[in-house]
Amino acid sequence: MRVSNMTYNETDNNMKLKVLPSAIAIALTSFSAFSDDGSMVVTATALDQLVQTEINATTLEQKQASDIKDILNTMPSVTVDGNARYSRKVFIRGMEDKFAVVTIDGARQEGQLFHHSGDQTIDPSLLKVAKIELGANSALNGSGVVNGSFSYETKDPDDLLQGDDKFGARIKTSYQSAYERKGVDVAVYTKLNDKLQFMAIANYSEDGDLHIPNKDDVSSKQGELKSGLAKVVFIPNNSNEFKLMINHYSDGGKRQLSGEKNGALYADKEHNYNSINRDTVTLQHAYNPDNDLVNLKSNLYYNRQYMKRDPLTDSIWKKDANGKWIKDGQVSIPNREYNVTTIGGDIRNVSWVSDHELTYGVDGYTAKQWIDAENGEILSGPQKGETKKYGFDGGKITAYGLYIQDSFEINDFRLTSGLRYDIHQLGGMYSGTLDQLSPKFKGEYQATNDLRLRVGYGRLFKGASLPEALMIGDPSKVTQGDTKAMTGNNYETGFDYDLSNLLGADNSIIGFTAYKYNLDNQMHPTKNTSLTNKNDAEVWGIETVFTYKLEDLSIYANHSYSDGDQKNLKDNTTSDMNKTGIHNIKAGFNYGLSEEIVLGWDSRFVLGNEYTDEENEKISRPGFGVHNMWAAYNPTFAKDLTINLGVDNLFNKQYAEHTGFGISWGSDKYTSYEVGRNFKASLAYAF
Repeated sequence: MRVSNMTYNETDNNMKLKVLPSAIAIALTSFSAFSDDGSMVVTATALDQLVQTEINATTLEQKQASDIKDILNTMPSVTVDGNARYSRKVFIRGMEDKFAVVTIDGARQEGQLFHHSGDQTIDPSLLKVAKIELGANSALNGSGVVNGSFSYETKDPDDLLQGDDKFGARIKTSYQSAYERKGVDVAVYTKLNDKLQFMAIANYSEDGDLHIPNKDDVSSKQGELKSGLAKVVFIPNNSNEFKLMINHYSDGGKRQLSGEKNGALYADKEHNYNSINRDTVTLQHAYNPDNDLVNLKSNLYYNRQYMKRDPLTDSIWKKDANGKWIKDGQVSIPNREYNVTTIGGDIRNVSWVSDHELTYGVDGYTAKQWIDAENGEILSGPQKGETKKYGFDGGKITAYGLYIQDSFEINDFRLTSGLRYDIHQLGGMYSGTLDQLSPKFKGEYQATNDLRLRVGYGRLFKGASLPEALMIGDPSKVTQGDTKAMTGNNYETGFDYDLSNLLGADNSIIGFTAYKYNLDNQMHPTKNTSLTNKNDAEVWGIETVFTYKLEDLSIYANHSYSDGDQKNLKDNTTSDMNKTGIHNIKAGFNYGLSEEIVLGWDSRFVLGNEYTDEENEKISRPGFGVHNMWAAYNPTFAKDLTINLGVDNLFNKQYAEHTGFGISWGSDKYTSYEVGRNFKASLAYAF
């Protein structure tokens, strides 16, 4: 008997597993134990339970999640900074998400548009679930994984339809005070027949001033979000399923271009329009003919991320004889559009051979960048009357890989081993080919009924990413460095302990992980148009995760800490990594007070810390604690009505994330503080 990869299956008296749970793909490991009568009792790890509980459509709705910070703020080893939606940056295990793989419905989000804006452009109202995997011990998550992966899956029509309904619609209005954020969300969905389903969701929200405790309101980061999703699901027979998805995201306004920076720096300036946009088209096919050797999934996609900027008149700058920047005239700059497109796919099959689950396939993508713009005119200065070019083609990447992974259980051991072979080719204004064979491994040992020990290893390989699109210039003036692949090793060890019996809970687990990884020849796409390798980096840390569920009460708590140093490849000096050295404690609960009301609380505590920067100066970052509370009301007399209330930053704490701009290198002038007390309310009605 074979089952889907979302469940376990007992195959014989020895309780061998044919299928590992999806938790393997979204968490550190899975957890299982044997009851007194010899039957298998299966629960996920503490991390997996947290992911499933805290990043699903229901919880995101109840908490009124409206940007990437709301999606990820309960996860261990994940930090999201920036006070405006377009400035949000994501860090995982001490490095930015540029060293992770991010997908939306399987579509890779490649490229960086601008180093003072974020790149995870996700609207929570469209999401079914987000899956987070820490580390790089799986062969299945694509090429270039160093510190983890983020996989976002959007809603299906079946997720919105109630019971036997064939058609439905829903409208929601919302408001958040700290952002002056007003929003409306409309969805329609239908099951035309047993074979064809359709849905469409449109969301609009507008941000005004940002309210910062003990600071002037930020009036330079206003904007509008327009996002939408259209999805068709076609199920012609029991063996096949097709999904076509079109996803649009646009966040723009007349605002400061550098959303990451302190708004006070731009309080008195006039701003031109700029926007961060994304268009994603995905076609998925699943073929499952009820055959142990065939469970085929194909995913093809087109993804375009782009920044738009209005025309403006600006100064021309040059360096004088003393190396000081001086103005050298004025130039009229046209409309500009900075583009990164990614076209790719993943075709994989799962075969069950005896007690082995074999997953194998091929994935690949092509990413390219360019600036679409007319020429500008120099208005004054020595070059008056001349034209200046602003439109250029940039770099190109073609990457593809072959992978295989085998999972099986023998006695009290579960072993997962895999291989990836990746080829990474540079094109456009760059050249070079990089490749590597990367082994991966996870081992688990059921030491007792409640205790499971685990180890993991992953060989790291990441080819050069394209530099940020905003920095593209004349290709003839770009000199490429001796670009090498980023390589290293990731090691993990830990345990999961089932506390359910000890605490009298329905489910309760504590998990601990210690990890260490190095990345030689590290480079970052920010301003790095020469694709020069800059550092050898090493990061280590720990994660502890606890979950508890008893009837209508769910509790979580987690602690994460990372530390790291880097050696400059140019002068061999060693310094602390300024996004590490941070203790992060997160805890919360939700409780079903009645059939109608659910209450919740989330708290974060970040301890004060200091590190030594590249100039050998001590940088101190103050600690903080911040608390959010929320409630969801679904009255029995009006089941189609939902009312959500909440308060984020309940005690109006002035704080900045330690990974954020300014504070991460000890500059209060540039520190971008998070918003203060934020009252949230939404009203939704389904027809």
